[in-house]
Parts: sequence; C-alpha cells; structure tokens
Amino acid sequence: MLYRDYLAHISSFDPVEGKRRFLDLEDSLGYWSPVVISAGMVAREVHQGQKDKGGNDYFQSHLLPVAKSGFTWKEKIVGFLHDSIEDTDYDLDSLFSMVKTKLNDIAASPDTDWKEEFDIMPFPGDSIFFPSEDDWKEMGEALMVLNHKTAATREEYIQRFRKNPLALRVKLKDMENNMDISRIPSPTPEDYERRERYKAEYSTLLGMLPPIDY
Repeated sequence: MLYRDYLAHISSFDPVEGKRRFLDLEDSLGYWSPVVISAGMVAREVHQGQKDKGGNDYFQSHLLPVAKSGFTWKEKIVGFLHDSIEDTDYDLDSLFSMVKTKLNDIAASPDTDWKEEFDIMPFPGDSIFFPSEDDWKEMGEALMVLNHKTAATREEYIQRFRKNPLALRVKLKDMENNMDISRIPSPTPEDYERRERYKAEYSTLLGMLPPIDY
C-alpha cells in the first residue's frame, strides 16, 4: 500500500510515468498472471494437434515462446492467441469468451494447480484481476491486425502495423520465432528463402517502433 501511495504521488507530477510504473507493479506482483494463463490454456486447446513446419507441437514450439517473450500481460495474451483466428475455426468473440470462462473457473475454484502452468509471469498470489472492456477491445483490435487473411496483399498487411503498437510488438516476437530455422530439422531452399523475406519484413517493422528516450 505504501508503494501504491508513492506511485499515486509520482503520477501527480507525471501522469504518464506514474501510470507506467503502476502497471509495471501490477505485472510484477502477478495480478494479471491468471488471465494470461487462461489465454494460454485456451490457445493450447484450440491448437491441439497442430504441428509447425518442423513437425513440432505448434503450441510448444511457437505460441508459448512468442507469449513468453512479451513484456506486458496484454502482449502475452495476444502472443498466445495471435494465430487462433487464422488457424482454427474460432472467431474473436468465441476465443475471448473461452478465456473469460477459463478465468472465471480459476477464480471460483479452490484448486491452485493452474498456477504451475507455463511459468510465464510472476507466480500469482490470491488476487485475480479481470480485464476491462477497453482492455478486451485493445487486444481484439491487435488480433485483427495480426490476421493476415484480412489483408489484400502482404505489403498492406505489414504496413498496417504502423497504427497498432500492441500488434506491432507481438508481430516482432512472432517473426523472431519464425526466423529460427533450427525449428526445422532439414531446412529446404524454400525455408531459407522464406526466412530472408521475414528478415526484410522484420527490418521494416523495427523501423515502425517509436524512438527510445534516454
């Protein structure tokens, strides 16, 4: 509580920095771990049986690493779900409904085995935070940007990340994992060609990140 009061005091001088520190505190205390774990459980369920180009379990080899590499709880959730609309029969509303149901089940159950799932965020305590409608809207918009099937061309797809910082950060992590050729036991010329295309797109996406203030 003292630290929260201190953050409130900081925000009176710099609201943006105060809010950032407050959100960092919530992340570090594991308040958002339950909803992230819920999203992971849903992603694992809807992608069950899928394999990557190297024959590896798709959830373990791609979705889990992308989610783990996210910096915030929203990046982790979008990381888990970023391929679900493209590669499964579920739409956005159905996916979010499943995550909400899973989160409600976690909140209502005395069973705490779920806390051991994924090791993706700080170990959750007794508090469970529920995303607001604005949170769901932000994550939903990012997921729609990430769905390449809604873009007429690849160039159009890449360029639209300029308008969605959350989707951009997740896409960079997605491409970092996709460029890891070690996931494929016997890479073909087509695999190397695809990696080179990804490298060019990755460079373009990096240029969309805002400058860092030192």
